[in-house]
Amino acid sequence: MKVTGDLQAGQEVIAVLKDWDRAVCSLDLHEIIAHCSADVSLFDVSTQMSGIVAYQQLWERDLAYLRTGLRVFRDHLNVHAAPDLAFVSCYSKVDVESGAPTPDIPWCRTTLCFRKKRHQWKIVHQHISMPVDLQSGQAAQWRL
Repeated sequence: MKVTGDLQAGQEVIAVLKDWDRAVCSLDLHEIIAHCSADVSLFDVSTQMSGIVAYQQLWERDLAYLRTGLRVFRDHLNVHAAPDLAFVSCYSKVDVESGAPTPDIPWCRTTLCFRKKRHQWKIVHQHISMPVDLQSGQAAQWRL
């Protein structure tokens, strides 16, 4: 993990990120949404949206496909932080809590942007992408 810029802000963002990851793993829609700004936007592998209502609808749809016993794994975590704006980039995946290898769940490239308003960090943008082998058209596989 690497923090660049305002170290205190970076540590605050890491704490919020860990709390958000816990909300995702507990499948708690209220807590997931509570970590986001009203104007949150998302660019995902398969969709893009803007606004908290659309973001909540996306999670309502996707929660049906998730199960308990999950963990968010992150690797190569980089935090670039200023007193009121920060972004995090990393490789991530949501997988079984045990960490047992699940080859069909790929690592994704993730960027999260946070803004601090009224002493609270909120997610304002999330971008998730999956590298693709251009020759085969298949998701590129790599080990971290």
